[in-house]
Amino acid sequence: MDKNVNSFDALYAEAGSHRSVIAWDELLAFVRRFPHIAAFNAALLAQQNAGAIFVETERAWQDKHDRLLNDDAEVLVVLHPFAPVRFVYDVADTHGPPVPDAAMNPFTAAGAPTWDGHRLVMDVLRRKGLSIAGLPTTQSPTVMLARVLFELALIYAGHRGARPDLGVAASDADLDGRQARFEAECITWLIAGRIGLKMAATGSLKGYLKHGELMPPVSRDRVLHSVNAIEKLFGGALRLGETVREDVPSLFPLSGQLSAP
Repeated sequence: MDKNVNSFDALYAEAGSHRSVIAWDELLAFVRRFPHIAAFNAALLAQQNAGAIFVETERAWQDKHDRLLNDDAEVLVVLHPFAPVRFVYDVADTHGPPVPDAAMNPFTAAGAPTWDGHRLVMDVLRRKGLSIAGLPTTQSPTVMLARVLFELALIYAGHRGARPDLGVAASDADLDGRQARFEAECITWLIAGRIGLKMAATGSLKGYLKHGELMPPVSRDRVLHSVNAIEKLFGGALRLGETVREDVPSLFPLSGQLSAP
């Protein structure tokens, strides 16, 4: 695991000394609410402004929402490909027409995953050289997707061993099995929430979130980077959320199917 002193793991290791950090359960909930930006960037936002609701760049606020920055708007910093950082601003630091709920909560009115969506997901994974074995027998696409996400979590966290073709290093050989499972549960629950799935936390994560049980050891960096990598396979969380709900029209009308010999 990355020993970068500026990592989230280092940040939390120093908590209680001279730094104040957001609790892990609160960070998970925050990241789930920001599917339009990468999970790692959402975590960066949480450390800067835990009350943020919806962020955009200054130009995006103007061009997409016809809103302007307040004079005292607080600048927030996120990472950006091919540039060191990008500056964004929370909706509370802007003024103008109301922001549509569909923009801030894109999956509020979305339906459940479909079997067509599941097939599209599996097609993407096959093209990426990813094979998911041991999938359950179920009539629920949501249950199937949950298992696929959990297996991807184990792979991208390195708990299934090194995958150089995916840029994944193996996790430490002496890593406790409970930690590996907890990290996979966190990754699965984060992605599920970011794509609007009604999927309950399970295992140790459920015990931690619902019953106040002690949290197992966890690499926060590994969790966040794994979420980023899995969502990137599908073009980001928003695109993944659309993909799992795809309903491919039949090539034949229903009446024709019913009358076929």
